[in-house]
Amino acid sequence: MKRRVTRRGFTIAAIAGLLFLAATTAQAGWLYVLSAGVLGLVVASLFVRHRLRSVEVVRTMPRRVRQGDDIHVALEIRNPARYRTPLMRIEDVHPATEVTRILVEPIDARSSSSVETVQRALRRGVFAGGEVVVSSGVPFGFVRATRRVDVAGEITIVPRFVELRSFPILEPSSSPMDVLHERARTGAGEEYLGVREYRPGDPRHAVHWRSTARAGKLIVREFQAEVATRLLLVIAGSDTGEPPDSAFEMLVAAAASIGAYAIQTGHPVEALAPDGTGGVSRLIEPDRVSLLEWLAAVQPVDVALDGIVAGALDRRRGRATVVMLAPTDGAAGVSLVRAASQIQQAGSRAIAVMAESSSWADDQRADGAVAAPADLGKRVPTRVVHRGGDLARCLVM
Repeated sequence: MKRRVTRRGFTIAAIAGLLFLAATTAQAGWLYVLSAGVLGLVVASLFVRHRLRSVEVVRTMPRRVRQGDDIHVALEIRNPARYRTPLMRIEDVHPATEVTRILVEPIDARSSSSVETVQRALRRGVFAGGEVVVSSGVPFGFVRATRRVDVAGEITIVPRFVELRSFPILEPSSSPMDVLHERARTGAGEEYLGVREYRPGDPRHAVHWRSTARAGKLIVREFQAEVATRLLLVIAGSDTGEPPDSAFEMLVAAAASIGAYAIQTGHPVEALAPDGTGGVSRLIEPDRVSLLEWLAAVQPVDVALDGIVAGALDRRRGRATVVMLAPTDGAAGVSLVRAASQIQQAGSRAIAVMAESSSWADDQRADGAVAAPADLGKRVPTRVVHRGGDLARCLVM
């Protein structure tokens, strides 16, 4: 616990000094007494016991919220000691939310006090807790005692996202037979393909009784399975700006929006991002909640996308739509063309989503920074998002 003289204390001490100078000049004894009394108040405050060491704080907050939403945070301040606490100021300094300051009345011995605040979820991420600063300046505010307490407060701030009306996950085809060839597989869809002999495990309702009677053995009907196009989300790159308003945060929001739309429309999703240790963090076929929680932990790491894409394509056979998300500057942005070529050579479709880094920069692009090739849009469908732009409009255009 730290103790320090406040600005008010220094002001009173300065007044005591001026009174002492006045007493010396006027040779007035009562001014000496007044000066000593005023200074004595400050000195005495240094020895006041503020009784903050025993104070305990418990924080209760939601497990998961979306970035930018208001959340209710409950703080319980406990006093397990045998004495009464002084008037206290509680400062909640959680890394995920706004700093909140509240005034707590004295708490009786072995009692507690609770307060609920509404805070804004500012930063995306997974957080285990944060500091609570307990301070008191009784009795006069000349000296303030401060104690910092680490308080658990687990919360996951998932990225903000927008509801998309459409996104080109399926590649447009000039021939309906191309789409049929891509999607038609044996399974339990609605399109009738033909009949075959019964196999163990076939459902009874699939038996074709007329064919069974003619053949003298069980014959079942076979249907076409509807296999949705797989979506691969690959996100990497450095950050520009200050979160939550930054280039990488916009890319994460775009990834969350596209992934949520794909899951809603029945497309299997796989998400990949560099983990900062030279490896790749991978999420396979998540639901909407799992995808948002995974994106909550993604951090800006500027690496080339082609290496990540190559590994993903080697593991996944068959066609897919690969959405690459990267800022316009850095290694990730420069590698977009190479990654797009790899995707196209593998028979899949590439889509690029770029964040215009310069729109988040306070000054001009730093010397030596390399921007993504301007002709990328001629090679693959490209979406460019800017600071302050409408994310939904940028993604569907």
